[in-house]
Amino acid sequence: MDIAAIKKEARSKKTTAKRLLELARNTDASVQLAVAKNTSSPIAALEYLSGHGKWTILKAVAQNENTPIAILEKLAVHKQASVCAAVASNEKTPVAILERLAAHRSASVREAVIGNRSTTAKIFTILSADLDSNIRFLVAYRDACPIAVLKKLAADPDTRVRGAVAWHDKTPLEVLQVLATDSSSNVRAETVCGLQHYSENKLLKILARDKSDEVRLAVAELDDWDTGLHKSLATDKNLEIRAAIAWHESLPTDVLLILAKDTNADIRESIANRDILPKAAYQILLSDPKPDVRRALAHAKVEGAPDFVLEQLATDSNEHVRWQVAYNNATPDAILEKLAKDSKKRVRETAVETLNRSWRKRKL
Repeated sequence: MDIAAIKKEARSKKTTAKRLLELARNTDASVQLAVAKNTSSPIAALEYLSGHGKWTILKAVAQNENTPIAILEKLAVHKQASVCAAVASNEKTPVAILERLAAHRSASVREAVIGNRSTTAKIFTILSADLDSNIRFLVAYRDACPIAVLKKLAADPDTRVRGAVAWHDKTPLEVLQVLATDSSSNVRAETVCGLQHYSENKLLKILARDKSDEVRLAVAELDDWDTGLHKSLATDKNLEIRAAIAWHESLPTDVLLILAKDTNADIRESIANRDILPKAAYQILLSDPKPDVRRALAHAKVEGAPDFVLEQLATDSNEHVRWQVAYNNATPDAILEKLAKDSKKRVRETAVETLNRSWRKRKL
């Protein structure tokens, strides 16, 4: 039997326990690794492999959900940190072992403990005092982090840790209120979503005027439109913030008209690309100096561009704008017939193709 067939047998859940034990003693490391990963492997096979010298095999045994506690105990004190980390990541590892591994000298092992779904509040509390700020950050970032630990880490000297607390959806309002005035702009920005969740508009209005672009951008990117928060950001000095406002689905007319006159062409184009625009916005954008903005008005829209818009764009000085009108399936026949006589061949041909499409049920 060739090695590929043997490895397939070692991986199969249907292979007998006796045969898996035989394969565990195979001289080929890749076969042994397949047995170590197989959740159907018998305890005898896993015991044999746990004494094997290759770390890759030991790690696979440590991660196997059927590995007995006695073997996990042995591997948890292995000199190779990656083996201990594998034990720490196994969700069947007992809490007592996880508690010991939480004090392991290697940060990678302690990180694995944090990621284990069996990790308890006690272990989170222990690791929240870790000297490594990255460990404390990972504790604060975990969904399962207890509220008491989040409260403690809200005063952490590391800004990343406080930022993770500010981001966490279980962080209490009173903690967010403190972090919203943090000296770090990143921490203040991370509080924005949580503050909206608690409907803390008073603080959000303050953050919408924050000196940091990062904080104001976080407010601008909130999904739910709030005129009290967002309208002033439509004229923000920061381009990225104005662009974020322009992407909101529920822009009121007065804000649309502000953005339709923005100094940045990309923002005006994003407004022109919207499916539904008020007539006043069309009138502003129809005279935009940038062809790409005018062309966006004739781009395929769910509701279709109004006829008066298509009529004006059909006589645009830019051939790419006229071509977009010719390509638009919603363009009335009368306009397409005029474009079929355009001075530019590409526009003429596209207009004829649009007229001749089967669902229009007519030919020029």
